[in-house]
Amino acid sequence: MSRLLKCEFPEGCMLDLFAKVIKAKFIEKQVKVLDILFCVPDEQVGGKISFVDDIKVKVLSTHEDLAFNKVKLFIDFEVILFVIVDHEFQIITVTDRFDQVIELDEFDPPLTPEEFRTEIEQSEIILKNWSFDVEIKGNCEDPGNPCKLTSPVRGTCISLKAYVDIIDKLGKMHDVIVYGELDPEVDC
Repeated sequence: MSRLLKCEFPEGCMLDLFAKVIKAKFIEKQVKVLDILFCVPDEQVGGKISFVDDIKVKVLSTHEDLAFNKVKLFIDFEVILFVIVDHEFQIITVTDRFDQVIELDEFDPPLTPEEFRTEIEQSEIILKNWSFDVEIKGNCEDPGNPCKLTSPVRGTCISLKAYVDIIDKLGKMHDVIVYGELDPEVDC
C-alpha cells in the first residue's frame, strides 16, 4: 500500500488524474425484455422439439439517447436456445431489441433538468442476471394452439420470456489533481 506525503515543492509532485464521476444511477431488477410466442417449423430443426436443454444470451449492442431531459436505452440482443429433436441437439436463435425511457426523477438521486444538462456527459449500461421462462406449447397446427393464429405451419410452438437487471450510470469526466509523493519505504 502506498501513502501520500505532503510535498515540500507542490509543483514537482503533482499527479493529474482524469476520472469518471458518477452523478446518478438507475437500477431496475428483472425487467422483462422479451415476451414472444413463436412457431419453429419442423423442417428448420428436423422434427418436433421435445425439450429446451439450455438458453444463452448474446448482447449485440447497447446504446442510449441522452436528450430532452430523459434517457432512452436501447438493447439489441440474441437469445440462443439449445433444443432436443429426436435425441439430437439443434440451435434456435431469436433476435430482438428492447428500449426503455427513464425519466430524471427515476434516478438515484433524482436529477433536475439543469443538473442533467451540465453534469451528465456519459451513460454506462450494465446488464446482469439474465433469466428465462420457456415453455413448449405443443404443435403449431393443433386447433386451439396460440401459435396457429400467427403461423399455421407444421412445427413446435414455443413461449419465451427473458428478464435482466438493468443498471444505468450517468456521469461526467473530471480532472482530479493530487499533490504528494510516494513513501519510498513502502512497497506498492
